Amino acid sequence: MAGLADELNFEDGSRFIPQDVSYRWPFKENNHHIMERLEKSKWAILAAVIFTPLFMWLVLYKAVPAIAVYSVDTLPRNVVEQMGEQSFTLIKKIALDPSELPAEQQTKVQAHFTNMLNALSLDQSVYRLSFYKSDSFGANAFALPHGRIVVTDDLANLLADKPNALKAVLLHEMGHVVHQHSVRITAQSAASTIVLAVVFGDLEGVAEVALGTGASFAQQGFSRDMEREADTFALTQLESLGYSSNDFADAIEALQESHTSENEHLEKVNDFLEYLSSHPSAQERIDNARK
Repeated sequence: MAGLADELNFEDGSRFIPQDVSYRWPFKENNHHIMERLEKSKWAILAAVIFTPLFMWLVLYKAVPAIAVYSVDTLPRNVVEQMGEQSFTLIKKIALDPSELPAEQQTKVQAHFTNMLNALSLDQSVYRLSFYKSDSFGANAFALPHGRIVVTDDLANLLADKPNALKAVLLHEMGHVVHQHSVRITAQSAASTIVLAVVFGDLEGVAEVALGTGASFAQQGFSRDMEREADTFALTQLESLGYSSNDFADAIEALQESHTSENEHLEKVNDFLEYLSSHPSAQERIDNARK
């Protein structure tokens, strides 16, 4: 490297360091010339500036998701089951309370859920439905890695007069399980962290920032794609079951109206922050369903 003396190392562990830092050993001349020329070349530096970010983008946004999809398919079922139960236990502890829905209402929704599983030939031992009250989640539903789908009391009440809209939401959550999105998120996050750690090496300060933001940015992009994939599953299965894609649009509109204050806030953020949202915009999803 330019500016550093060229050490000569011997087999017994000793070494010779010339006082003249510009001196280069004749038998190592070619290698040194190549390295020094690259270090001084503006074109080489420009190429590194351009292609290094491109390489990182390809790795984080293309290679990592592909690897995650492959790795998910190789995971044993008992591992996925443990992941799901651990997540479920934690969420119950911090954000869920026993459901206050009438037993009759729960039974009715459960019947719709079971009928759809049978019609779609999905394993009832994997896909399980649970009801919980949650001030944290409000009107919402979510799917865990091992197939359990949680519906909050607020969501069940919100769509009580729109049973087909609730079915659309359940199908959306089934889509997350079918495509193993929760497990893929974990695999992608872990792979992104490893890649960034390897690239930044021992630059701890830079690595900490990168691991805290770079992986997060990448993960948001993955989440948007996964939401669209689950939406597509729901819309496709609604049609196959004899329902309308408008049922999905009705569900999104109802959820949007129930979160009015949140939506008013979201309308004020700029396009960049909207891009970072983990979900596609509500209007985009409604328009797609009503095509």
